[in-house]
Order: sequence, then C-alpha cells, then structure tokens
Amino acid sequence: MTRILPLPHIALTKPYVPGGKLKGSTGHVIMLASNENPFGPSPKAVEAMKAAAEEVHIYPDPEYGALRETIAKATGIADASRIVVSSGSDEIIHLLTQCYAGPGDEILFTEHAFSMYRVSALSHGAEPVTVPETDLTAGANAILGAVTDKTRILFLANPNNPTGTMMTVEELERLQDSLPPHVLFVVDGAYAEYVSPDYEAQIRDLVDRRVNTVMMRTFSKIHGLAALRLGWAYMPEEIMQTFQRIRGPFNVNGLAVAAGMASIQDTEFLTKSREHNAEWRARMTEALNAMGLPTPPSHANFVLPDFGAAERANAANEFLKARNILVRAVGGYGLPTRLRISVGSAEDNETVLATLREFTASH
Repeated sequence: MTRILPLPHIALTKPYVPGGKLKGSTGHVIMLASNENPFGPSPKAVEAMKAAAEEVHIYPDPEYGALRETIAKATGIADASRIVVSSGSDEIIHLLTQCYAGPGDEILFTEHAFSMYRVSALSHGAEPVTVPETDLTAGANAILGAVTDKTRILFLANPNNPTGTMMTVEELERLQDSLPPHVLFVVDGAYAEYVSPDYEAQIRDLVDRRVNTVMMRTFSKIHGLAALRLGWAYMPEEIMQTFQRIRGPFNVNGLAVAAGMASIQDTEFLTKSREHNAEWRARMTEALNAMGLPTPPSHANFVLPDFGAAERANAANEFLKARNILVRAVGGYGLPTRLRISVGSAEDNETVLATLREFTASH
C-alpha cells in the first residue's frame, strides 16, 4: 500500500513535551511544573473576558489595532505598527523561522535553551546549532564563535528557560554589535517582567539599536493568561512587513485580545506578582541550598536545584508526585540531575520545601 510520507526534515522533528498534568491523583495537586502565575490572571482580565464573551460570534479586528496600541502605551514603544501579536510566542518563533530560514541554513541557540527553537529549526528544514554554556549561562564569545555564513537566526531567551540565568544588557549589546548583518537576533523576553521594569525597557531598546533585532514577549507567565495563547513582538519595520505577509488574519482570538489589553494595564497586579515571585524565589533558593541541593540564582519564576545524580533527581520527582506535587524534569534539556520548580503560592512553596526536606533526609 502506498504511504503518504512527510518531508524528511519533518520526520526528524520530535514534538515539544509540555509540563503536563498529574494523572490518577486525588485531592489538591500542587502544580509547579509549567511556570504559571500562582495568582491566576488579573481580575480585570477576567472581567474583560466576560464582557467579550458576548461578542465571540464576531471576528476580531484582523489588524489588532487596539491591542497593539495598548501594548505600545504600556511598554513605552513609540510606533505601535512595529508590534505584532500572535497565538503565543511559539507562533512568533515558527513564523520568523518560516520567513528567514530553511534547508541549508543554520539556527543558533544555547545548550540549555527553550526546546521550541530546535523544533522550529528542524520543522523548517534548517540545521539547529547548539552553543555551549558556561555555568548554565549563555556567553557572547561562545555564540559569536558559532556564527557562520549559514547562520540565519539566533534565538536567545534572557532570562533563559529552564536555567533561569541571563546575560547582562551590556553583554547583549556587545553580542548585538558583533553579529554579522545577515543574522536575525531574536531576544526572547518571556520572563522579562520578573527581572525589572528597567530591564523590560532595555531589551525593548535593543530593537531600535540594530535593524536585525526582534524582541519577543508573552502573556502566559506573569500575566497568568497561559490558556489563551497570547504573545507579541516588537521588530524593525522591514521584518514586521515580512512577518505580516504570512501571519494568519485572525491568529489571536477575541477573548485573548480583551484579557491582554486589561492585564497589561493592571500595573498593581503585575507589581504584586513580581514582588511575590522575587521574595519566594530568594527564599526557595536559600532553602534548597541549605538542603544540600545546589541551586543557582534565578532571574525568572522558577528555581533549578541539583540533586547530584539523575537517579536521585528521578527519585525526588517520584517522591513529589506521590504527594500530589508536580514539578518539571529537565533531562530533555540536558539537565538530568536537576528539577525545575516553579514559584507557586506561599502555601504551595512551603509544602514543596517541606517535602524535599523529608526526601533529602531519607535519600
């Protein structure tokens, strides 16, 4: 029987494996696997969605003018026309790859980078190139040393997922200035809000320094709108026009538009989320280190303790699961001895720390 076969590069592509859910559990499950906001969405975003629900029979504005203008005003971007919106930032990764890379091209990302960069490269026939990190952190010299004439895109999450580490703005600028003009530099700021408002402005300004730079952002993390799949990017005019040629006309749903507009204006909610995360990220890091689980400083909304051996990390993961606590194993990111633990509510954080103390006392 004749088979319908995929293109060779699609056959080589492995699907992204998300954090998932805890199957077969009863009672309350502590979900610390997917870097979600423990407060949920902004109450103002919930009210906006309720109001928008009465108009879901109407297509949204295909240009998303009001959303783009609201994002621009909230983030200090002068030209809203250079903002694009998307069904999650994953769509931006795929569309930029579709626009600028294909068979015979190379896409760079660092050793422990977000796995969607590799998925997107392979699914478009490009060659993924992994750059080594030092102490779980990307470095400008290593990245520049991997650039070739075939390099088309550099994806750099800063802070990075799943390590939580980041390059300084000065290092980003040096990297940006040293990249050859044929390389598209994509700064993924999914966790930028957890650093500081100043940092958000600094990576925004990178886009205006060079015509080869794009900044990506998401509403899935600090905004607590993960289920709505809403992302955005700020990019130079020429790249924006290219991107818009292949973006679907209604790629963002109306509920996401309403919620995103309300959330990005709710500075009180965002400040509360940032401050809670900073407090508990520090407390969790200190507690894990005290348990003998080396945990590097994180700039995102998760921590990454080291259990010393893959077998011990797996045992800890199962120990947590048996107590209805779900964290993220990161062996697929080349970190088999570590677990990524999202910063949750105060109660959930205390519970996971107490459970890990119990584990380390017996293992």
